[in-house]
Amino acid sequence: MASVKTPITELDFDGVKAQLREYLATQTQFKDYNFEGSNMSALLDVLAYNTFQNNFYTNMAINEMFLDSAVMKNSVVSHAKELNYLPRSRKSAIAVVNVRIQDSSLVENGPSTLTIPTYTNFGSTFKGDQFNFVTNETYVAKRTEPGVYVAQDVSLYEGQMLASFTREGFIIDADGVLRVQLTNNEVDTDSIVVFVDAEETEDQNIFTRANTIYGVEPLDKVFYIEPYLDDRYAVYFGKNEFGLQPFEYEDVRVRYRVCSGEEANGANIFTASFVEGASISCTTVTPAAGGQERETLESIRYFAPKALQIQERAVTSRDYEVLLMQKFPDIKSVSAYGGEQLDPPQFGKVAISVYLSSESELISKTLSNAYVTFLRDKSPLGIEPIFVQTKYVYADASIAIRYSLKNTEKSAAQLESMARAALSTYATENLEDFNRTLRSSVLTGIVSDVDAGILSADVEILPIIEYSPVINMVTNPTFRFEAELHRPYPFRSTNGFDNYKSAIRSSPFDVNGTCVYLQDDGLGNMMTVTDDMNNPQVINPSAGTVDYSTGEVKLNRFTTEEYTGNAIKIMARLKDSDYTSPKGRVFILRDTDIKITMELEEKGAAPVINTATPVGTVSSSGIGTGSSIY
Repeated sequence: MASVKTPITELDFDGVKAQLREYLATQTQFKDYNFEGSNMSALLDVLAYNTFQNNFYTNMAINEMFLDSAVMKNSVVSHAKELNYLPRSRKSAIAVVNVRIQDSSLVENGPSTLTIPTYTNFGSTFKGDQFNFVTNETYVAKRTEPGVYVAQDVSLYEGQMLASFTREGFIIDADGVLRVQLTNNEVDTDSIVVFVDAEETEDQNIFTRANTIYGVEPLDKVFYIEPYLDDRYAVYFGKNEFGLQPFEYEDVRVRYRVCSGEEANGANIFTASFVEGASISCTTVTPAAGGQERETLESIRYFAPKALQIQERAVTSRDYEVLLMQKFPDIKSVSAYGGEQLDPPQFGKVAISVYLSSESELISKTLSNAYVTFLRDKSPLGIEPIFVQTKYVYADASIAIRYSLKNTEKSAAQLESMARAALSTYATENLEDFNRTLRSSVLTGIVSDVDAGILSADVEILPIIEYSPVINMVTNPTFRFEAELHRPYPFRSTNGFDNYKSAIRSSPFDVNGTCVYLQDDGLGNMMTVTDDMNNPQVINPSAGTVDYSTGEVKLNRFTTEEYTGNAIKIMARLKDSDYTSPKGRVFILRDTDIKITMELEEKGAAPVINTATPVGTVSSSGIGTGSSIY
């Protein structure tokens, strides 16, 4: 009788052992054999362990064959290489300084200029650590007075140059391609320069880096970079097809900068002593920024397929966003849109706004120039990328919470604190980005789920655009909410302001010694009104216009003598309860813009209201009074 064969379908140790036991039990020679507590059990353990080990090894080996399932970074990098994707190396932090050189020996008959050579060293101490910075090009310091020379806007790159020339080991593949392996994995690949058959004391016969073979001639002196093992890189040449190939006997040398990545970001004090006997001082224009760590495994896994898709070319708005986020990992999100949407329109240009992971709201000139320079040669002919400083839209959220002590032991203050914490978590995870939508129904659900004692939550959202005008300067600003506004009934002076709910209203500011605020009249006009709760009066009935269908507000010859805080707040009442941030604006929900009213669901009990002064309320003297904007 043929024995029954039990298929091996289990992968774990216990499952494999059980199936082996079942198979042996079907054999006549092992009929009625006790497999437990016998020598056979030990043999089954060995067989099961061997099978399990093979299963595990085979599974891991197969996983490493695919980009989506590989867990070893070298495997992920290898797959990225097949997609012509170069994982990002560490990047040097860049600072901009003005250098002042004072040399008493040059007071008389001194030259008109002094040269700051390429790779001049500067020192910096930041957070207790010492960092070295170097220039990446030659600068000229001009004489401003006898013995004093000043060089402006000198860019300093954090890192250390590895000698003048570093001879790296090179390998010639079976196909005859020369590859120079860089031994240091902290290299900033942007700093690599290659010299072929050049003297160590001379910068000659330089090969420049090429990122694409497009337009490269056979005799062009270019080199390419590809990823290598363990976060290292290799330099190779075009084999006389896409660039000149050095001969085997020629001496290939590489110069590059090793850096500390993001550790030097924020350094703002620099020293130097490259002129003997001179006093050198540095005035920081822009603190060190832009230092980055090497690209992570998950980032490579995400961006490698997308890099193949866009082919280092920016055509659609999404292409610009992917390219920037791949190159600059400190960017949290990017918004790219046509210049025709700017005010005034700039046709033939693409506007770029970025939102950084850091807390800084303003992007330095150094970083913005780096963004534009990086995109310029990747944009179509006739399209110019320009950087637009990121703007923000905020939300005034008025939340009325009804709660009952029958379902909770927490106080009103505790419930309010829990609600604010939940809203803060939601804002961090779901807002703080371009093109985000704030839904009042979502906020209602978040607050209602905080505690069983909360019976209901009524939420009203009023978007805020902040404007920081220069004092006593006449301007004509435009504010675009890009949403349909609630259109009130036309304002009539005979009816007064009682129960009148405008579509647009601002926080107060001073004009001609009077505290006023902006408000629409329901007919498409903006007017200024005195900030008097008892008897408000219209001062200027034609201060601007408002388009209720698009949410665009235009002010005419606006000026102010004083306002409270950093900006004047322009608030809008929407027709819809949900709101999506306008183009190029990041949505921020601040805790100071959340006003919560606690109402106890008990017969005869009065509402419990928080005592915090609502944001954007000032008295005629510019001091907070506690009155609400609406």
